Amino acid sequence: MPSRCGSPALAYHAQENNHPLRRERDMADLVVGLAKSVVEGALTKAQAAIEEEAKLRQSTQRNLVFITDEFEMMHSFLKVADEERLENKVVITWVRQIRELAYDVEDCIELVIHLDKKSRWWWHMVPSWCMALPLPLDEAASEIEQLKARVEDVSTRNTRYSLISDT
Repeated sequence: MPSRCGSPALAYHAQENNHPLRRERDMADLVVGLAKSVVEGALTKAQAAIEEEAKLRQSTQRNLVFITDEFEMMHSFLKVADEERLENKVVITWVRQIRELAYDVEDCIELVIHLDKKSRWWWHMVPSWCMALPLPLDEAASEIEQLKARVEDVSTRNTRYSLISDT
């Protein structure tokens, strides 16, 4: 009896494709293929997040070194600021700004130290669409960048108003 496919070989092939075991195997291959794609995407994203965090940490480290160097210079100025200078209103203002900035830097450094002790490596495993808030390290790095800019401003003010010129 001739099949609807025309030849016996085509009929066998059509029958083989509709076989339940073949369909299960095809479905399993599809599921494995999808899982591989998802895992590959997650792996790529995790590797990128690790690299980004390393870059962020390096940048933060450079900013902290800069801030430390600037504070050393400011500290030296404060050591030589004598009674006569402390009567100068500009110097008094600059000293107050240094003090406030020092408190802010201290708070930020304590935050970074706390973050370092409390690693959150697992955040990188959470899909990006789940994260509504930035990571704490990102916030700390951003705050350090802002503090660096403030330190630069305070140092520039010193030059602008010649506060240290004759020390």
